[in-house]
Amino acid sequence: MTSSSDRLISGLVEDLEPVRPLPRLRQVFALVLALWTMLLGGVLWAHAGDAGLLHLFEHPTLEIRVYLASFFGLLVASLGGTASALAAGVPGRERLGIAGMALALGGLVAAAVACFVGFHVLDGSAAAVPAGANAMCFREGAFFALFPAGVILGFLVRGWTTHPVRAALVALLASGALGALIVHVNCDLYDARHLLLGHLGVPIVFALLGMYPLAVVLRRVRN
Repeated sequence: MTSSSDRLISGLVEDLEPVRPLPRLRQVFALVLALWTMLLGGVLWAHAGDAGLLHLFEHPTLEIRVYLASFFGLLVASLGGTASALAAGVPGRERLGIAGMALALGGLVAAAVACFVGFHVLDGSAAAVPAGANAMCFREGAFFALFPAGVILGFLVRGWTTHPVRAALVALLASGALGALIVHVNCDLYDARHLLLGHLGVPIVFALLGMYPLAVVLRRVRN
């Protein structure tokens, strides 16, 4: 009985493939932020003549306050969403995943509400947005979002998530917010409609893509 059991166990062990250990969550989080910082630094270097965000705090009009509220909303959505998406691939980190997702959704909703308020209050008084500006900022934000998305999704594929839909949604929401932040910092258009469509639209559209198409891919890869 013992010898047959040993042979059975030995056969099962022989069929197992070696498992590569997952990197630490903090390490991957730091990698995502480092990659984002490098992208932001490159864009800032290319626009070295711009004054940046600091001058906006000197005389904050309502239009600028909406812009700053969108900035902080995207920042919260980026950090919270990244932490939540990475936690989804690590067993036992469900609390961090839920808390991060709540922060991400809260930041995105707060930024959108600020834009809606600014749109209704400033309707007709804001400067005209050049034709094609919304699409241009959206395309640039989506392009920059692909880099952190590759890191986060690569970690999720190697990890183990019991909620692939939620993980995919938050992963793309965070990536979209990170990409939109880079564009937001370097955009000198403060129109609320432009901020909503050209900037916040990136994480919103990315999150919608993560709700179904990417979730299906993740589920099939894990199976």
